[in-house]
Formats: sequence, structure tokens, C-alpha cells
Amino acid sequence: MSFLLKRFSVAAMITAVVAGSLVYAAMGTAIAEPAGPTTWLCSPAISDDPCDIPGDTADLASGTVTPGPGAVPEADKPVDCFYLYPTVTNDVALNAPPHVVPEIESIASFQAARFASKCRVFAPVYRQTTMFALPAVAAGAAPISVDLAYSDVRAAWDNYMATENNGRGVILIGHSQGTFMLRKLMRETFDQDAALRSRLVGAFLLGGNVETARGSTTGGDFANIPLCTEQGQFGCVVAYSTNTILPTISSLGNSELDAWSQQWGLPNGSAYQVACTDPAVLSGDDRPVGITVPSAPFAFGLNSLLLQYTALPESLPTSASTWITGRGRAVGSCIDSAGYNQYHLQFVEPQPVNPVPLLDSHLIDMNVGLDRLVDIAHQQTTAWQSAR
Repeated sequence: MSFLLKRFSVAAMITAVVAGSLVYAAMGTAIAEPAGPTTWLCSPAISDDPCDIPGDTADLASGTVTPGPGAVPEADKPVDCFYLYPTVTNDVALNAPPHVVPEIESIASFQAARFASKCRVFAPVYRQTTMFALPAVAAGAAPISVDLAYSDVRAAWDNYMATENNGRGVILIGHSQGTFMLRKLMRETFDQDAALRSRLVGAFLLGGNVETARGSTTGGDFANIPLCTEQGQFGCVVAYSTNTILPTISSLGNSELDAWSQQWGLPNGSAYQVACTDPAVLSGDDRPVGITVPSAPFAFGLNSLLLQYTALPESLPTSASTWITGRGRAVGSCIDSAGYNQYHLQFVEPQPVNPVPLLDSHLIDMNVGLDRLVDIAHQQTTAWQSAR
């Protein structure tokens, strides 16, 4: 019964999304308010922000509990991370409110908190396009929503550079809508400025159709910033979207069917290909990986239903640890299938009954092998420091 109720709830919320988007499309143009002072979701100046949770982790496959790395003083962290969260807000509006809400706190812990042992994390609140508005945006009916959200991102970046950076190295981290925003930001900043590029330690741009010229590591989004291709390489981009079924049906991974990039004014079309970089190669660790997420339930909303609360087959884990890694393990490889260039996951023993969230694996692009991504960031930081 609970399963049927969950499926009914998801269907009802998706129906509301479509209905709401039709209303937005009929609304026409709204007046975009300029960005105000930046509100930080995570920053070194905030104690106990959602990026500051402990790192102790229970492995549900082995039963072992690994202690976290321990708190690292902010002053001892060698670089900064600038994180933009994906679409998570549930408001029935074109854009999210300009203040902290529970769902963005959950996603910051979900995606960015594991990086906090390696960098000072700066995560601005931005008036993102909401889940209810996304269909209208994809159809080109609400471009002002994207412009408003990006104005907050650009203002937050300028604020960070003016008041916090002081020549420090930077790792950019984004997923989904956050990645589209960072693609645009990097095109306008790092790609145009050699001095600024010297501070780019790396960029993790997942689930957001980073584009290159076909057969090249550059030439799409960026003329001067390549995809990462080898272990220890810094100043480059890690980018992919995951799938578990071939052939895939997705709005991500195919440059010729990339409505999202069009709405952000980013490269797309047959001259380009969507990037896929293999994190196993970049980390030097090709062991099967699990899905690692916080054990605390995700804030209630559409994402929590799609994630089945934790993105794990144990929908309500009872672990006392701050994090859990599910029983399933996956190996992956970049595969171009029917025009979709994505990171294909194959789950190996012990395989859970339901290894990925309802609908698709996009929601856990970053959490499959999350610690492997953190290790790539650490290796990039070490190499960047050595080259200074």
C-alpha cells in the first residue's frame, strides 16, 4: 500500500508540474527584480551550515562504519569550492524565493558536504527556476526565469571574487540546473581570462550537457578549458550524466536534442557532442562504487519522492551514522548509444532490488562514487599546488 501511495503521490505532483507550467506559459513576461545582496547557504562564516555535517559513514554491504576525516579548520583548507545546487525547490512559481528553504539545505548536504574536508565551500542561494516551471522553460515560454536565476549566480560569484577569493584556487561544483549556470558563468569568466584560469583547480559539471566540438576536449562551451582526460590533471572539467538502461531516453546526453542548453544560450546542435569523462580513469580507482548519501531523510517534496527519501533501496535507513553507502556496487563506462553520450552504470553483486531512484539515475549522478569525485578534487588540488 505504501508503494502505491508513493507512486500516486509522484504522479499527482508531476501532473501539477505540467498544469502549472501551462499556466506560466500563458502568463507571458514578468518583471525580473535585480539581484540583491548574496545570501549564502554555505560559507566559512556560517557555523553548522548544511555543508558542515560530519563524515562518518556506514557501509550497508559490509556493516562497517568508517569515521570521518575530522573537522579541518577553514584556514587550513588550500582551495575554495563554489557550489550551485540542482533544481530542488517546490514553489508554485517561476522562480524560487531568495532565502534558505529545507530542500536546498538537504541537497547541499547530499552533494557538497563531502567536499568540505578539502575546500572552503561557498554555496549561494539563487532564485532558481523551480521544478514547476521547468517544462515551460524547456519549451522556451519562460526565458526570464533563467535570466533571473543567473543574475543571482553572477552577483554571488562577483561578491565571492571581490571579498573572499584573494587569489585562492577554486573548484566549481554543479549538478543539473547548477551545471547549466556554471557553464554560462565559466564562459563569461574563466574562459575569457588567462589570469583567472590560473586559479581554476577543476570543475565538476555533472548532469548538465557540457558540450565540446566533436572529437575534441574543447571547442563547445569553452575554447580554453579542456575536459579532464588523465589522473592528476587540473584546470579542466569533469562532466557526465549517468544512465542504467540502454538505449536511453533522456533530455541529457544528446547535443542534437538539447533544449536545455538552448534556453541558457549555450552551445548545442550537431556540431557538438555532450561530454563524458570517466571518473574511474581520472581517480585511478576502478573498483565498483556504491551510492553514498546522508542518512537523514531528504526534505519533503518532489525530489524526496523521486529519491524514495534516500536514493537507496532501504528507503528509511536506521543507521546512526551521518552517511550511508548502499549495498549495491556499480561499474561504469562512457558509452555513445543512439546519439546519447552518457556514463553507463552496471550494478554488480551484491545488487539491490532497486538500485536507483524512481524514474532515472539523474538524481544521483554525483552520489554514485561520491568519494571518488572528492578524491579527484584532492588530487587536482595537490597537482595545482605543486605547479604554483
